[in-house]
Amino acid sequence: MKIKIIILLILPALLTGCWDNVDLIDINLVTALGIDKSEDGKIIVTVQVIEPAALQSTSSSQGKVGMAQTKPVFVESYKGETISDALISMKAMVDKRLFLSTVQVIILGEKLCREGVNEALDFLHRDYQVEYLADVLVARGCSPKDILKIQPEMDVIPAMYIKGTIENTELRAKVKRTMLVELFKDIENKCRQITIGQITKENEKTVNTEGTAVFKDGKLVGWLNQYETRGFLFVTDRVKNTIITIPMANGKMSIRVLNSRGKMDVKFKNGRPYRLSIYVDLEGNIAEYTGKKVLDAPTDMHTLQMTLSEEVKKEIAMALRKAQKEYSSDIFGFGKIVHKYHPQYWKQTMDQWNDIFSSLPTEIVIKSRIRRSGLIKSPMTKDE
Repeated sequence: MKIKIIILLILPALLTGCWDNVDLIDINLVTALGIDKSEDGKIIVTVQVIEPAALQSTSSSQGKVGMAQTKPVFVESYKGETISDALISMKAMVDKRLFLSTVQVIILGEKLCREGVNEALDFLHRDYQVEYLADVLVARGCSPKDILKIQPEMDVIPAMYIKGTIENTELRAKVKRTMLVELFKDIENKCRQITIGQITKENEKTVNTEGTAVFKDGKLVGWLNQYETRGFLFVTDRVKNTIITIPMANGKMSIRVLNSRGKMDVKFKNGRPYRLSIYVDLEGNIAEYTGKKVLDAPTDMHTLQMTLSEEVKKEIAMALRKAQKEYSSDIFGFGKIVHKYHPQYWKQTMDQWNDIFSSLPTEIVIKSRIRRSGLIKSPMTKDE
């Protein structure tokens, strides 16, 4: 059934318009695209191509013991002077035209990102075939080809497996999900620096999509780990559901955050900014408790809420410290507030804003509410 759904999603892309119609048998359906730079400065383009016939073979042979299965995808790379050059030159290695409208995932290499992503985005913006809703990730510690050559057991198409991990990690607020259309909007925006989700290779079958790549002026400058990423997402109002574990006496407690709202402000005095302010309101329920104390005193819930607030504040402070002191990059978008409410000051200082942002003190105010403690107030573990 999953194979049929994938094919149904792909087919409409082949039927949009008459003048450029092509038969399915005459094209290679690209499900993932990797872009990186070599040591000699050339562009390396990697494609993950789906084989419709192999998909059908895989689908029909499922559950049949002893039947040989053809690989449903193949991966090829080519090095060229530009992305366009590498793609057109790849025809010397593949037998059909590469069809990019079916791309689900775009993996950018670390070396490319260190030198700047503008060249890659220029190509992707100009090519009418490219899917604007494709997920974009930065490969950390490996090449895009290494990522695209994995052979997951959970999905016959690696690109769909990667996309699924992005969706799951986004639900846990551990990655800043970035679609191509967002990058087109943000890359020229001086009010906020871009961020892109990161991807690492765990082994030959699995990847990890926790963490975020931090950019400044279109160039990769560093990373946020999964907890710093969540702090960043709290501030930018992108956390809707996550689990936060807090320390308790003789144990731990996990709080499921069900609702969160983040706001930012830039305080001005005498025509100049003097402080960055962050406000986060969140609600949650107790998901798990491994301590020994019974939660029945009126002060217990207040203490839990204060502890939860401190944990969220710590994650936000870590993300802020990285952005301000290590990267000097306003990934949060405080510049948007200055641009909106203090346009004259912004006009004079926008080229120096990242340095100004890095020097400003911050205040972080967190308000937490725990709505329910579950069906029981006492832990399952008993005192001995």
